[in-house]
Amino acid sequence: MKKLFAIVATVASLFIVTNAFAADIEVKDAWAKASKGMVRNGAAFFDVVNTGAADRIVSVRSDLAERTELHTHIMENNVMKMRQVQGGVDVPMHGSVQFKPGSYHVMFIGLNKPLEEGEKIDITLEFEKAGDVPVTIDVLNTMAMGPNGGAGMGHGHGKMKMNSN
Repeated sequence: MKKLFAIVATVASLFIVTNAFAADIEVKDAWAKASKGMVRNGAAFFDVVNTGAADRIVSVRSDLAERTELHTHIMENNVMKMRQVQGGVDVPMHGSVQFKPGSYHVMFIGLNKPLEEGEKIDITLEFEKAGDVPVTIDVLNTMAMGPNGGAGMGHGHGKMKMNSN
């Protein structure tokens, strides 16, 4: 009986530690631009704030498109090109990383339907240590530059504290 109790206590403590760590990850100001015309691709942007130990975003999932990938921009032969991120995106201990136009972003390739202004879309970020973190994203108008900086959008929707179970 003592052995069973010790095993259950150990497993329970691991669950508590995992939840405490996931609570250290905050995704805020998540947004995407509405689709224009027949465009079949889209992108999402947000800030990841980490108040705990270093972690890494290793992948992203959604049902919005044929493929959903972590992307960045690189300069190659004096031409800016978009590329899929290999190996994940590091989120430093007690630091943050911005997913923004011209930098890291989530790319939706082969959208199942256009992104409509005013709708909310869902993705899941997979962290190396924190595990799956669901994120709800506000779709802004096609001229938006972000939830706090463009086209009259100063309301900060998309800010949410993430907990993983």
